[in-house]
Amino acid sequence: MAKMATRSDKKERSFEGLAKPLKWVAGLLAGSIVAIALVFAGIWVFSVNTDNVFPINKVELTNHQFTDAVGVYKVLRSIEDRGFFTMEMEPAEKQLVELPWVKAVQIRKVWPDTLQVSVVEHEPMAYWGEQGVVSTEGEVFYPTKLPQHNWVKLSGPDVMAKDLTELLQLYQEQLLQKDMVIEKMELSQRGAINLVLTDGLEVKLGNVHVEERIERFLQYIDSVKEQKEATLAYVDLRYQNGMAARWNQNKASVISDGGSR
Repeated sequence: MAKMATRSDKKERSFEGLAKPLKWVAGLLAGSIVAIALVFAGIWVFSVNTDNVFPINKVELTNHQFTDAVGVYKVLRSIEDRGFFTMEMEPAEKQLVELPWVKAVQIRKVWPDTLQVSVVEHEPMAYWGEQGVVSTEGEVFYPTKLPQHNWVKLSGPDVMAKDLTELLQLYQEQLLQKDMVIEKMELSQRGAINLVLTDGLEVKLGNVHVEERIERFLQYIDSVKEQKEATLAYVDLRYQNGMAARWNQNKASVISDGGSR
């Protein structure tokens, strides 16, 4: 026997039928709200200058001895987009490497408004000319201000810097046999090597057989100094077998085994 529908059954069916369109309307309304929110969010993101909202305000420079902090600051200030989230590190690092002393650099952002700049500096070997510095790798650069140190003074064409730093180390190693230290080393326009030692002695080595001439110098220097009480001022080794010497306030003497320049 078929069950008769009651009044309560009719109410349940009517509510079920009404719930479906209500869910659809609610879903549509929620989707519209989300879409509108995203649209407005998108407009806000693209219309606001993030440099002004989250700007980099502090710079921390680390691992530096000679690098000019003001120079680093000026480079970073020249970058238009300094927003914390939008500033690109690679272009900034490339600009900083162009600064004197800076061999390599790494930049790191630290929330909320700081840049940490870590510098690897060129290791100085000598002064270069009147205003420059040359590194142990032969890199020549010209700082705004030269540091005051007892570095060797090296000079010559920039293109010869790497070769000259290597020769300087070689010659210095030879001279240490007699506890002599190079104060200045010059490569002349004719390609000749001239030295000045820390005791003021000038040594002319010429442009050929320089290492052999240094060995000859070391072999005879003690006996040469003993010839006079005055201070030895100048030695010229541009002779085949001997050398010329000059003492302070004295005329030059030639000490030779019979050879000539």
